[in-house]
Amino acid sequence: MDVLEARKESYEKQIVQLKENHKRELSERDHNIKEYHRTLEEIEKKYSDKNVKITKANKKRVKEIVQNSKGNPDAVKQKIEELFDFSNFN
Repeated sequence: MDVLEARKESYEKQIVQLKENHKRELSERDHNIKEYHRTLEEIEKKYSDKNVKITKANKKRVKEIVQNSKGNPDAVKQKIEELFDFSNFN
């Protein structure tokens, strides 16, 4: 019986850990989605000031940049400035 009880406790600990990991992953995903939308709004505003349309491919690329940045806003800013060549807009 002790072996069964030990296994049960072990499984319960694993379940708790899996739930915590899942919760953290969902939180990170939600953060990335918010960051994507915020970044896209900034880009659209900057482009609308210059009367330029953003393509679906560019929107997809922005999404990839935000996802791959792992929460680093400086990396997002740099890559987006490179993608859209914002240096020419200033």
